Amino acid sequence: MNKKRFIGLVVLMGISLLGIVAVQYYWFHSAAKVRNELFDRSVNEALTSASKRLQTMQDYPIVNQYFFNDSLQWTPDPPPPPPPLPKHKIHARGTTSYRIKIEPKMNKIENEIQVFTSKRDSIITLHKTHVNDSLIQFITQKKIEKSIQDSNLARIIVKDSMILRPEFEKRIEDKAKQLKDLAKQMVVEIKDWHAGRDLDMKQIHHVLKEEFERKDIPIDFHFTVLANDSVIGGDLPENVIPENAQTYQTGLFPYDVFRQNLKLTVFFPDKDSFVGRNMFWLLGLSLLFTIVILLTFTLSILFILRQKKISEMKSDFINNMTHEFKTPIATIGVAADSIVNEKVISDEEKLRYFAGMIKKENRRMNSQVEKILQIARMDRNNGDYHFEAVNAHELIEKAIQSISLQIEKRKGQIDTYLKASNPVVVTDATHFTNVIYNLLDNAVKYSSDKPEIVLRTSSVSKGISITVEDHGIGMNRAVQAKIFERFYRQPTGNIHNTKGFGLGLSYVKAVVDANKGTITVHSEAGKGSRFVIFIPYTLENG
Repeated sequence: MNKKRFIGLVVLMGISLLGIVAVQYYWFHSAAKVRNELFDRSVNEALTSASKRLQTMQDYPIVNQYFFNDSLQWTPDPPPPPPPLPKHKIHARGTTSYRIKIEPKMNKIENEIQVFTSKRDSIITLHKTHVNDSLIQFITQKKIEKSIQDSNLARIIVKDSMILRPEFEKRIEDKAKQLKDLAKQMVVEIKDWHAGRDLDMKQIHHVLKEEFERKDIPIDFHFTVLANDSVIGGDLPENVIPENAQTYQTGLFPYDVFRQNLKLTVFFPDKDSFVGRNMFWLLGLSLLFTIVILLTFTLSILFILRQKKISEMKSDFINNMTHEFKTPIATIGVAADSIVNEKVISDEEKLRYFAGMIKKENRRMNSQVEKILQIARMDRNNGDYHFEAVNAHELIEKAIQSISLQIEKRKGQIDTYLKASNPVVVTDATHFTNVIYNLLDNAVKYSSDKPEIVLRTSSVSKGISITVEDHGIGMNRAVQAKIFERFYRQPTGNIHNTKGFGLGLSYVKAVVDANKGTITVHSEAGKGSRFVIFIPYTLENG
């Protein structure tokens, strides 16, 4: 993939992800703001209702004490009976005698006067609707104004009007004076009642709780009562509201004349959790999906980088393999051409020389192919190991003999210090030998001049330690982190003068892991490298 396209894809994916997160943040911020406003509105409405209820509960005893009974009921003297109706002369058809009856209608606010005839059953009716009050009932009397004869119905309807009798005028004046004195007494008693009454904090808490529950706010709260900005009560131990708490305030007993400037302050310790309670699961799901998208984005980038790396490694492997096989193939081709030459055919010594060259290069190519096949087998079935007890020193000597020709060819040397007291370990002999050979071969390859290699063994707890040290070009930390990766080769410039496919150290790491051992590297650029391998005596000790 083109580098610019890859960077552009990553940038677009990053912008999209940031946009999703920004939109979600805005949505949650707006939703939280709306829920806070609804909560504040519900609390203020509940406080207003609670204030009215407390006012009513305070005023009820006074109202009950002074106004429960009839306001003008005359207790000392029972009211006299109403005077008899005045005599009136009424003309009606065939009427010879009359009798008058006064019937008060119970549970109704009217009195009816009926006049019956004994012959034609004609009726005279006086109606007057009154308010249900003793004073009005006793000061209103009936007076006949005129008579109307109805020949069709044979009855007389008598209209009436209110008159005020003189004896009731004095009673009204006395009652007014009594009301005035009563009002003065009430003012004094109400003032004294308010002054001597303490606020009932339990009652305030109970009313607040009921009002909050009506508004679907069933959470804990605390309140304080302020008089002229001074705390005079509440349900907190010290009546002190935390500094950072959001408070709500309303007037307490706002209609009182003698007790003013009382404020009721409320705060909710668990407001934030209550307001966001129904949003937590939405927030959780949103965060979950955002994390999934983020992980998917990250994994996609990693997979792309990995595929890019694999593609580069494949290209490097093909280049290295082509280079490794190109030299022996060319050598074999030259040797084959020389053999068919008539001069060489007749010269047995030259014939043997070229035949040996062909055999040597063929063995070299076979060795490279075998390495590739070994790595492939390890990937497929974790390798083909035959673990048995072997002498590690003997296998090390065998590997040294195989590499000695290369060292001598470059006029180098190898010093061995096989000091392990117990060199017997359980491992696969072939793979163990290849491990030592690859480490020595790696030391030879990356030695700029004459190879100087030191190989040591020592007995450690539960196993044997093998150290291969060289004075070659060394490597930095970045290279050390990658040397055990497959197909990786330390860069040595544009000239391909280091043989191999980049499989040697990855093969070493795979075999050591199969033996439940460890391998570490210590190196500095320009000062050489040191590889330390630990192989346990048995697989159980690993």
